[in-house]
Order: sequence, then structure tokens, then C-alpha cells
Amino acid sequence: MTNTELLTVIKQEILRFTEENDIQVSEIDDKTRLMGSKGVFDSLDLVTFIVELEENLMENFSIEVELTSDRALSRRTSPFINPETLASFILDQIHETV
Repeated sequence: MTNTELLTVIKQEILRFTEENDIQVSEIDDKTRLMGSKGVFDSLDLVTFIVELEENLMENFSIEVELTSDRALSRRTSPFINPETLASFILDQIHETV
């Protein structure tokens, strides 16, 4: 899976999740803030979104990633800042398991 394909999947999943949970968001792009004071998600929404994204990647693409690992949560720069950082982190995990 390429970075562009993964970004598309992540953004589609964000749109689906926000619609299903009545979260107001104007537009989702590669730099849309996912967490923090101007982020799309509060902490509980972010955790739920991450779990659903992991499930989506496994069910639809046979990609197994663990986004809530110690490695993800202890990074100096969070992989959950925006779709771009999240895609980069997921691709790193994919390449490490190959």
C-alpha cells in the first residue's frame, strides 16, 4: 500500500467516524489536526477511532498494525497529530514486519 492510498483510507475513515458520531468537521486533508485543542477528536473519540482504523485495515487490506503500542504512545512526536503523521507511522510499522 502506498502513502497516497493509505492517506485516502485514513481520511475516509475519519469522515465515516465523524459522521457516525455527529462530530462537526468542515474538511479533512493531510494536515487536519486530529488531537489537541483544535483537533477533530477528544481523547475518547481518538482512542475509538484508532481501534476502528486498526480493524478497517485488517478486515479490508489484511494489514495488521498496533497503533496503541508503547512505541506509538512513547514517541517524542505523536503519530496521531494528523492523517499524514498517522500514515507515516503505519507505513513504518508495515515495513518493519515485512
